[in-house]
This record gives sequence, C-alpha cells and structure tokens, in this order.
Amino acid sequence: MEKIIAVNDYEGKDGYSGVSGFEVVTDKQSIKLFIDNSQSCCENWGYFFCNDDPQQFIGSDLREVVLTDTALNEAQMKANELNPNDKLFEGGVMFVNLETSNGTLQFVAYNEHNGYYGHNAKVVSTQLTHEETL
Repeated sequence: MEKIIAVNDYEGKDGYSGVSGFEVVTDKQSIKLFIDNSQSCCENWGYFFCNDDPQQFIGSDLREVVLTDTALNEAQMKANELNPNDKLFEGGVMFVNLETSNGTLQFVAYNEHNGYYGHNAKVVSTQLTHEETL
C-alpha cells in the first residue's frame, strides 16, 4: 500500500506542449493527470477537474488507479464555458478514479474543439499510463 500525501495543481511540459492538471503525491510516486493547455486556433482547450475535496483523501491508502466511464457533467462544462449542445462540439472526456481507503477520488478531463484541434490528456502513474486525444 501507499499513502496519499498531497494533491496539488500541476503545470508543466510534456514534450513541446504546456500542460495543466493535478499531481497526486504518495509516499511511493508522483501521479500526474494533465491535458495540453495551449490553444491551436479558435477552440476552447480542455481542463482537468475534480468535483471531490482532494484534502479529504490525504493520508488514505491508494489501492488502484483506473479509467472509468465517459458520462458528461454538463453543468461543470457550462460553468467552464464549454457547450456540450453546441453543434460544433467535438470534444471528449476521460474519467480517472483513484480508489482509496476513503472511497473514490475522481478526476475528469474535458475538452471542446471544432473537430480539428484535439488535445492530449494523460495519466502517468506506476499503476497506469494512458494517453488519449479528446
């Protein structure tokens, strides 16, 4: 088992791209969840979001890191000026669950674009490394 020590906002680079999201620090690793954070043209680039209070998971045991379903949180998308009902919307979502001794800590990457400018969302951890264009 490994303990979650901190959950921080994350800004960095992945190759040539700037990225933003979250970093979950445990006593054994640093888990990074991020999405490209630069605009290619006239699209709204995506973001990683956590509806849970990450501070409630500090000190819990991390059991598993998994990808899950693709249900849309439309209220949160609209709050971030992404419009799932827009006929030009071509974005996607990626849900990542951290299963802990305190329950599930869930993160989600949202992206909106016009069909030409997807952005890469990535999870990097010991348990799972996954990249997806949203």
